[in-house]
Amino acid sequence: MKPKKNPGSPDYPHLVSFVLRVALAVPFLYAAIAATLQPEAWVGFMPYFLRNIFSESLLLGVHSLMNVVLALWLLSGWKTMYAAILSALGLLAIIVVNLGALDIIFRDIGLLLAAISLALLHFKK
Repeated sequence: MKPKKNPGSPDYPHLVSFVLRVALAVPFLYAAIAATLQPEAWVGFMPYFLRNIFSESLLLGVHSLMNVVLALWLLSGWKTMYAAILSALGLLAIIVVNLGALDIIFRDIGLLLAAISLALLHFKK
């Protein structure tokens, strides 16, 4: 038998979802703004094979735009599971192509786990 929910008690899953969405959105927004204002500090994180195909400014611009869109999507709470999965895939790609910079990307591992947690929280059977 499920315990009855007290009408005045907080909705913890909703609150947890909100905190995780904000925790993911803030770094995505920061990265987009910082890469736009100081591209020379961020271009080194782009994989060489992509820099040989596309201009650095195009890569950073597309990456920044994707980060802003993803952050706003997360903050909106619309189809959160899909936003979380896309966040996790993006973070996984960042981790894989920058494994040599573990002292920097260790934070991305925590964000990856937060994105996975958010996706699991919104998974519907």
